[in-house]
Amino acid sequence: MATRTRSRKRSRGYRAALLRAEPSSRPLLKTTDHGNPIGVDAKAIGAVGDRWVEPFLVANNLALKRLELRPEVRADRELKVLLHPGPRIGAVPLLSPVTRKVAAGLLIEPRFRWTALGAVFNAIGFSVEPVLGGAPLVPGSAREVPPWILAGPVIERVAGLLQHRRRGFVQRTETRQSPRGQVQWTQWARNQIPSGQWDKFPCRFSEPDDDPDLIAAVRWTLLRLEDELSTVASSLPGRFLLRRTEELLAEIGPGTIKHPISALGQPAASEWISNAIEAMTWVAEERGLGGARTLDGLAWDLSIDSVWEAWVASFAAALARQLGMTASPFGSARRIIHWQGPIHSMGSLRPDVELRDQDRVVWIDAKYKRHLEQLARGGWTGLSEDIRGEHRADLHQALAYASLADVTQVDTLLVYPQPAYDPRPLKTLATVTSGRRRVRLILTSIPFGYPNPGCEVQQLHDFRDRILRTT
Repeated sequence: MATRTRSRKRSRGYRAALLRAEPSSRPLLKTTDHGNPIGVDAKAIGAVGDRWVEPFLVANNLALKRLELRPEVRADRELKVLLHPGPRIGAVPLLSPVTRKVAAGLLIEPRFRWTALGAVFNAIGFSVEPVLGGAPLVPGSAREVPPWILAGPVIERVAGLLQHRRRGFVQRTETRQSPRGQVQWTQWARNQIPSGQWDKFPCRFSEPDDDPDLIAAVRWTLLRLEDELSTVASSLPGRFLLRRTEELLAEIGPGTIKHPISALGQPAASEWISNAIEAMTWVAEERGLGGARTLDGLAWDLSIDSVWEAWVASFAAALARQLGMTASPFGSARRIIHWQGPIHSMGSLRPDVELRDQDRVVWIDAKYKRHLEQLARGGWTGLSEDIRGEHRADLHQALAYASLADVTQVDTLLVYPQPAYDPRPLKTLATVTSGRRRVRLILTSIPFGYPNPGCEVQQLHDFRDRILRTT
């Protein structure tokens, strides 16, 4: 019994020490996707002692899964948790292992810089969006994240609302020369008769129209976004979203402007309205649009793999025009695998993009990995066993695509990001001949976003004339 009492006292003392140790300013920890791990120590999350690790991992389990961070516990000179980044970027709060309150922020940035990501977003038309919200605000993240990364989804939600809006009946009060609806005779006798305006009738009536408060809140939101985006008007995504904002403002026209929080008190009538109201509330509460108004930003996450796949699909469509071939929509080139017997494995092969003409097929698969860069630096023997296994699986997958087309010329491309420090595309090629068919496996790279239109033209010419030439 005495031992249990002493244990409870030590536990209470440990908890009190942790509470005293919470820092007054909450740090923002940063790294890049597939980059160096982030070291989280006791001080960063307001803890003391050496028993904080397991409670910390439990408290932040959802946040770590959201960004696909792999934790590793290290005990060198001091105990710390290393968070290894993967294929997602974004910002999440880190919770104290004791209070479960926000103790720090965590930001995973794109390894090819925000400007390159902005160029890609501009090219793919923001077809891949981050997931916003779902957690407390992230300390210090708003000024680190460009406003367009969060403004894009807000604008698209507002556009979805306007596209799917349903008009209801709105009460109007108007003085008319011909009666309509209910005439306010008492008001007519009090105001119109003494002034000799017997032929003007104050009327109250209903007519179909948009919810005026909702449209006034939309107008306020778009004007606020226009103001925020003006700070990045020189960037490609900034210009794109400013044009989008102007189009939506022109669509709803001039009129009353109302702050969303004061204007929107009624429950949403549809999912489109609900999503738009949530986004407008983010803007109204100044949650993470950058600038000087706020430090803390929305939690968000984005699959950089999905962004890369959309970018490669955009590149493949332009390449098909250069080659005079037809490009399939992304992910639609699916081939069923027919199994016999009760045990089945995967059901289909699905290359990302297929380019086709009468005598030739080009399969393209997007790989947001460093494999080609690592091969160029250290060769096959320089790769770790894990990376070798992963790359071997990619090669086998690519070679399997070659069996999907009965044509004389088949090319299978694994397309990797081009290293930011090297302006030249990386390329290596292997050829397999089987009867009349010639199969080429090509590992190559393209930039993560073009710095200028000339770079795009040069890249497409290189692929047409050097990488994919048939002689």
